[in-house]
Amino acid sequence: MTTELLHEDLCPLCRRPLRLRLITAVRSAGVPRPTRTVYLPHCDSCTSDPFNSQKWYDAMNARDES
Repeated sequence: MTTELLHEDLCPLCRRPLRLRLITAVRSAGVPRPTRTVYLPHCDSCTSDPFNSQKWYDAMNARDES
């Protein structure tokens, strides 16, 4: 998992920097490295709390829709 900042975006709940979490790495035959990778933003502090994680997902969906 990489911990690079996501364009210096902040978490909508705790205002800490978001990290990128590797979701999928697609590999093709004969290619030594992944041909496509999919990363999603992630906040370690908000998603680790089960009561706060649903609020975080709702806030991220609202952020993406606007």
